[in-house]
Amino acid sequence: MASDSSTYTKGDEDSAPSPLQPLLDFIADPGKAFSCWMFGLGVWATLLGILNILFGLVAYKSSKVVWAGVLTLGNLWPDFDAVWTGVAESYRPMSDTVFMLLAVTALVWGGRGIHRNTEGGIQTWMRGLVTNPLWFSLLSSKEKGGWSMTLAAWCLILGIGLYIMRGIVYWNWVDPGVYAVCAPLVAFGFALKFSAEADATEASQD
Repeated sequence: MASDSSTYTKGDEDSAPSPLQPLLDFIADPGKAFSCWMFGLGVWATLLGILNILFGLVAYKSSKVVWAGVLTLGNLWPDFDAVWTGVAESYRPMSDTVFMLLAVTALVWGGRGIHRNTEGGIQTWMRGLVTNPLWFSLLSSKEKGGWSMTLAAWCLILGIGLYIMRGIVYWNWVDPGVYAVCAPLVAFGFALKFSAEADATEASQD
């Protein structure tokens, strides 16, 4: 005779958690920090995609980027030279369309996550970007975080500013050399910012 512990009903089976549930939960609500990164990446990629379609992103608007080649290191676009020297007016349905879909998806997903995890929604979060105490640290080390926050602010300004300046003046928005300089500055700035905020919070609790 079978024991009661070995019996189950169809309802019990249906109520069992799906192995995909953690992934679905993450997609539905990825958290504020991750959403901020995705939103920023989506804004940047969307702007690059639009500029590339309209003008091309390399060498004074004379050539465009083939995203299928750049993002796969040439695996989906065998002629690596063509990755950087495509005709500016040509629109590649697969490459450009897929890139724009990825960019807009990141933008919408990140924006939705920020809106769900910010009191007052994404409008309040965007206003906070302008009034963030980080920018006051550019001129004073007496703000929250001290010299670490001041250095973080300057690293972010220099990294982002240099990238925008080089892009506008030389029109090389996807230059690996520019990325090699700007990306470490931005990464170091964010690392210092988070470290300074953590130290300030710990000091206030003590």
